[in-house]
Amino acid sequence: MTTSDHDTLRDLESRRCAALMDADEAALAGLLTEDLVHIHLNGHVDDKPGYLAGFRDKYVFRNIERGDLTIRLFGDAAVMTGPLIQTIVVRDSGQVIDVRAITTQVWSRSGDGWRLNTCHNAPVAA
Repeated sequence: MTTSDHDTLRDLESRRCAALMDADEAALAGLLTEDLVHIHLNGHVDDKPGYLAGFRDKYVFRNIERGDLTIRLFGDAAVMTGPLIQTIVVRDSGQVIDVRAITTQVWSRSGDGWRLNTCHNAPVAA
């Protein structure tokens, strides 16, 4: 992986987190492939429209922290793994959810740059 790819992918993940915190659906949507698969901590699977609907209608993001990210490049695919700590609020109930997870993301590169293709969250082992 080139330093440029490494820096670009870290920047894109930072932009994704900022879009979540800023409730910026357009910015978030622009970082995702059309065939996104997002597997939530509870095992629920969303496609891009479902993920964006949940972001828009169900949750408010109060905090997002990413720790050290490991990025491995395989041609036009990059696998990013690392810790995720976030606090989200359920809009309907006001319930606060503190997430502690390990996340695996697959980013794919096409003519218009890198986009998030797959995200899988798993609880941190006790």
